[in-house]
Amino acid sequence: MSVILVTASKDNNFYNFRKELILKLHEMGHELIMVCPYGRKIDYFTQLGCRFVDMDIDRRGTSVVKDLRLVIFYRKLLKREKPDIVLTYTTKCSVYCGFQCGRMNIPYIVNNAGLVESEKEASILQRILRVLYRIGFYKTKCMMYQNTRERDYVNTLLKNRVHYRDIPGSGVNLEEFTYRAYPKNDRLIFNYVARIVDFKGIKEFIECAKYIKGRYPDTRFVIYGDYDDDSYRDRMKALIEGGIIEYGGIQMDMKPYIEQANAVIHASYYEGMTNVVLEHSAMGRPCIGSDIPGVREGIEDGKTGYLFEVKNVDALIKAVEKFICLSDEERALMGKAARLKMEKEFDRNMVTDIYIEEIEQILRKCT
Repeated sequence: MSVILVTASKDNNFYNFRKELILKLHEMGHELIMVCPYGRKIDYFTQLGCRFVDMDIDRRGTSVVKDLRLVIFYRKLLKREKPDIVLTYTTKCSVYCGFQCGRMNIPYIVNNAGLVESEKEASILQRILRVLYRIGFYKTKCMMYQNTRERDYVNTLLKNRVHYRDIPGSGVNLEEFTYRAYPKNDRLIFNYVARIVDFKGIKEFIECAKYIKGRYPDTRFVIYGDYDDDSYRDRMKALIEGGIIEYGGIQMDMKPYIEQANAVIHASYYEGMTNVVLEHSAMGRPCIGSDIPGVREGIEDGKTGYLFEVKNVDALIKAVEKFICLSDEERALMGKAARLKMEKEFDRNMVTDIYIEEIEQILRKCT
């Protein structure tokens, strides 16, 4: 069978979001090569028989030297492994590996979720990214788009010359994230599940927690995720000690913590398609999210949760207070509606089927 190389910037990108696709490809007899920095979740795939190649990547750094090393790494890797097709995920992996695939005429599929389009970064960084996207994506066999803004933006850059598919993010595994009865907590629990860094909305979550705890002491605000911005360690310490927020660490399996929550707050500034919202919704938990592409698609405002203006703490507080004022029955009905939405629109099997279809079509043309 074929050799398929899959690359991303973190091991959890494979385990949390692509596991079903990788398992399906493995079952079909393909040889899988997983390329990312080592993390404990990669062991799951090596135990299946997938091969692993470690790599060094500065995911958000702007060092030209480090990025050049990554470009050279991919060049050597592709020459050595000679894959039949490459699947790329996350920005740097998609751009630099895609660039080398294009140079070496290796078919590749790009999934580059979450465009950086903040006002602060709109000048120099955006100009650089536009060049990199053109270089990395112009020879792809298929672009997988997670939301319409991403699709329109990249297609314009590529002058509508590449084949693409629209997908509902990574989808959600409905058999793994099963519906759970709504909790009858004495204190409402609001989850934050994301990396601890500004653009994921941690600042807004904390400011909201400060205000809400002052007015509604019987609420809990629990943070799960890694410190991508170490400055938050000290900033959060006093708030944790003061009982404003709680820190649940990094969890391999979030399902028990989703089950005990009443809602999730996802105040992210930009997303491809947020898995945080999809997974909480699948388990019947309402979602309060920023009104941006990649979040709004997963929330039906007023029915499965609430949307609020991105970066607007007052709007977030208003949405949380609206949720608090609901009855237990209304919150439970909101959670059931969220589950139904996932079943109709975000089943991960749909994403896996689209990938398999594109991969098989590409491999047939190459043989």
